Amino acid sequence: MIEATSEALQRPKLPRPKLTRWQPLRLGLVELFRYDSEEFWFRDGHLLLRGNNGTGKSKVLALTLPFLFDARLTAARLEPDGDPGKKMAWNLLLDSYERRTGYAWVEFGRIRADGSPQFLTLGAGLSAAAARTQVESWYFVCDGSRVGEDLWLTTPQRNVVPKERLRDAIAGAGQLFDNARDYRRAVDERLFHLGTTRYKALMDTLVQLRQPQLSKRPDETNLSNALTEALPPLATDMLGDVAEALNRLEDDRRQLEEYQELERAVARFERRYRLYAGAQSRRQARKVRQAQTEFDNTSRAFNEAQERLTAARLAELRAIAARDDATLELANQQTRLETLRSDPAMQDANRLEQAQRDAATRRAAMDAARAALGQADARLARATTETLEYTARLTQAERQLESARRDAAARGASVGVANRHTANPLTLIDSAALATLAARAFADAVADFGAIVAERREHIALVRRRQAALAQAELLHAQRRESLDVARDDADSAAGRRDATDAAVEQAGDALVSAWRDYLAALRELRVTSDEPLAELAEWVFTPMAENPARLALQQAQHEAAVRHGARRAELAGLQRGIEDEDRSLADEQ
Repeated sequence: MIEATSEALQRPKLPRPKLTRWQPLRLGLVELFRYDSEEFWFRDGHLLLRGNNGTGKSKVLALTLPFLFDARLTAARLEPDGDPGKKMAWNLLLDSYERRTGYAWVEFGRIRADGSPQFLTLGAGLSAAAARTQVESWYFVCDGSRVGEDLWLTTPQRNVVPKERLRDAIAGAGQLFDNARDYRRAVDERLFHLGTTRYKALMDTLVQLRQPQLSKRPDETNLSNALTEALPPLATDMLGDVAEALNRLEDDRRQLEEYQELERAVARFERRYRLYAGAQSRRQARKVRQAQTEFDNTSRAFNEAQERLTAARLAELRAIAARDDATLELANQQTRLETLRSDPAMQDANRLEQAQRDAATRRAAMDAARAALGQADARLARATTETLEYTARLTQAERQLESARRDAAARGASVGVANRHTANPLTLIDSAALATLAARAFADAVADFGAIVAERREHIALVRRRQAALAQAELLHAQRRESLDVARDDADSAAGRRDATDAAVEQAGDALVSAWRDYLAALRELRVTSDEPLAELAEWVFTPMAENPARLALQQAQHEAAVRHGARRAELAGLQRGIEDEDRSLADEQ
């Protein structure tokens, strides 16, 4: 572990995290740009940089974020304006150093579940020399160690810690990476958990959103274009899935319209069929209603005849009683008359005349009684005749009722409603009890018959609808199976074309990388010694979003060659002047 200086021990207390999620606490630069060793503290995860133009605000962010996430040294990724002339080597050498090593780091913190703080430091080491164009880089991740507390990037003599000494310093508390790819994977695993593809898309988005003047004049079109450019290209198989989903959506919409049209047709048929079923039910129940009506009329007539017969019999009995009373009275009067006539003491003419008047009155009463008896006999004869007729009609109605019951029972058994049919009161009680059945109970029984018929009609209509739906579903299933076969053939053809395209792209990329490798190897004056441009070129051919890294390396080599040639030309010019001076000296000596 590198020892801290006394000045460092007197520094203020370092910031502590306040949230359970990662938040930035500090970032710093060591020997980069015009900074010797500088820290910038965040407050609640926010950082505000203020100063005049040219003081280095943009350079601080360019050398820290998102560079410490992205770990790419190309100017297109580092600089907000993407100027390819602003190399990382310049940030170290500043055209005034021969060799310089520096560090950029950022610190994150969060609160664990047990309430203790947790820290994570990300950093990048950079080294450049005027004699070479490439910048050497290494990266580190420290769990728990904090810069300025138990991790130091400078020695007590204010010298920058070299790479190997840093590796020893973070041993057991962190990890040092020689390549950017492993470093990016480690950062993603500790902070984001996105995976390689999504992490790369996030970095591209941050780079695009960091473009200068993007937020000074908000423009939804420019912002949308920046976000669009940051997105990775959609995979061919994803486009195929989207196209297939859209095709299925169109099929579903068409099928929904067909179902809606079928529902409307079924509703129209149901309305017409309901009217037909109601008319048919009333037509088939007509015989039962007629038989019941005839039975009711016959029962009513029978009851009326029975009442008239009873009244006639009562009148006959009253007439017989009156006739008997009149006969008895007549006999008494005749006896009295005979007694009076035979009584000498009662030979009074007046009394005899009175007795004669009384006898005439009794005789008239007896005649009236005989007439009433005759009328009662006539009414009795008529009532007896009507009763016989009504009895015959009642018997015929009972036979018709039994026939209608048997016919209805047979029909109920044939359509599967025998249990409900036999439970109806109209099929259980006899004709005598049926005649005395209350009107409300009779109406309920008839309504029950109507409900049975309506329910059975509904079952028949449901079966027919389901048969029609089944036929339609089988037709749609056959059509969908045919469409699925066609779609599968198209998908197989598209997959073949996609594989051929991927193979062609990969082959073209390999050919391009191989051509550049041969071209760089064949160079004589220009020297490109590092393999990093070819490695970046291998990635660039799949996502050519920036300038060709091999061309950039070639331009850098051309620049260095021009510098070398200029130096050599100056050296030769000096040698030539020296030779000319020696020639003049020799000429003077001669």
